Amino acid sequence: MKRAIVLLGLAFIVTLSSCESNSASNPTANSPQPIASSTSNPNEVTSIYDIHNVKLGEIKQDDILALTDDSIIFSQASTRSVPSGTVMDYYRFMIKTNETIKLGTIKNLSNYQANCDTVAVGNSLYLFVTTGDFIHREKRALHLYKMDLTTNKMSVAFTEKGGFPYSMTAVGNKLIMVELGAGSSYKIEEYNTETGKRRILKIYDFDEKAGTGEWILKITSDDKSISLLRLKIESSVKSRLYLDVYDHTMTFLRSVDISTIPSQATEPDGVDNQLRQPVTGFDFVNPYFYYQNFSITTFMGKVEKDSLHSIMDLKPTISFSRELVKSKVSALFHEVSNRKDIDLYLLHYTDGTLKKATFSIPDEKRYTIASCLRDTKDNLLLIMFNKDPDTGETLPARFYYLNVSDLDFK
Repeated sequence: MKRAIVLLGLAFIVTLSSCESNSASNPTANSPQPIASSTSNPNEVTSIYDIHNVKLGEIKQDDILALTDDSIIFSQASTRSVPSGTVMDYYRFMIKTNETIKLGTIKNLSNYQANCDTVAVGNSLYLFVTTGDFIHREKRALHLYKMDLTTNKMSVAFTEKGGFPYSMTAVGNKLIMVELGAGSSYKIEEYNTETGKRRILKIYDFDEKAGTGEWILKITSDDKSISLLRLKIESSVKSRLYLDVYDHTMTFLRSVDISTIPSQATEPDGVDNQLRQPVTGFDFVNPYFYYQNFSITTFMGKVEKDSLHSIMDLKPTISFSRELVKSKVSALFHEVSNRKDIDLYLLHYTDGTLKKATFSIPDEKRYTIASCLRDTKDNLLLIMFNKDPDTGETLPARFYYLNVSDLDFK
């Protein structure tokens, strides 16, 4: 059991390749998974439509990394890819001009590409990847890549032999990163994007032999604070989950026990098992809290007087939008669904009001929405699966690019 706990920790990293949560077809937490494409066919020609079903353009993509205010950042598996490691090319599709610009290439890419933790600082994007053999520390390397959208060039910000990331967030001109440190420890590290200097802020220890200690599952930030999801494993069958909140200098503010989140778990060890699941979604914009793991648990609540309360009942099929720069105004989420009508929701932080809109796919054939990306101008990119759930017919890949204002939220 103790060894399984450590392996599960490594699987936390590996399963976060594309950060798309689909409760109907999740990989098991204990089995490493390959880099996942946002559509079922690698390098598939994908058409992009507006809300009126007018084709805006197309891209040949393996996975979508991010939506900026004027472009789509995506990757494409190169024809030079070999069994020992993937060669991945990265591109920028300019939405208004239909121009595709190559940003760069990463060779010997292993099973980890941290799409969901891609963040923006100024006019640059930062992405964690690993190369080499991710299972063996001595054979792998962690790289922080910078995508400069002014020059449209990629470069390596730093490389760490044997490193492996968990999560990353931006605070001003700095990146606050969670990484797997020496042995089984976890470290919180700061990287200054202007000076290139790094420093360790905190270290959390995990005793591999005893199978006890602390994991940092995810990190997020807003304009006032930095928040961590901290899992404390007390024994092989007992864990507690905490929301730890710091200011931007990493001065501790408070800790809230949120172990009651997986209320829908029904198996005997269900709650503890849910607490240890890989986390695909986490955000805290005081007082609103959102959590989603790769299994059955999705939660939206408020932190009041150092306790967490649910504010709405969320199905496991609800998923939140991915944003390079988090909105200070609202949270956007949708139901992963193969229905023709797709429900989207907006939670306004100022007054806590929740509004709902329905986007109807202008086609008789049914698509499944996989994820939604949002930029700072409230433009959305809806990523659709391309297989009819009733007939099994493979359909042309399809993305929809629209604005929140195009939808009737009420």
